[in-house]
Amino acid sequence: MTPEQALAAKGQKPSPSPSTTMTPPTYPAGLTTREVEVLRLLAGGLTDLQIAEKLVLSPRTVHAHISSIYNKLGLTSRSAATRYAIEHHLA
Repeated sequence: MTPEQALAAKGQKPSPSPSTTMTPPTYPAGLTTREVEVLRLLAGGLTDLQIAEKLVLSPRTVHAHISSIYNKLGLTSRSAATRYAIEHHLA
């Protein structure tokens, strides 16, 4: 009998493992983990094509992520996004 079965026989549930109880990090303005990855690389001075190559994405997907980042942060330029990333300790 496995430990889980023994607990079930007693009417108890096994406690969740630490890996299942970890919550994903939360980022400002509702940015996703992938958007933060893109923002960090953008703030590092990489071009859309370089970001795409580094993250194994298409340049079009990177462009979509950057557009989403700009919309969520209310920004219109790479320099403004870089400043935001630095000020919010994302870069």
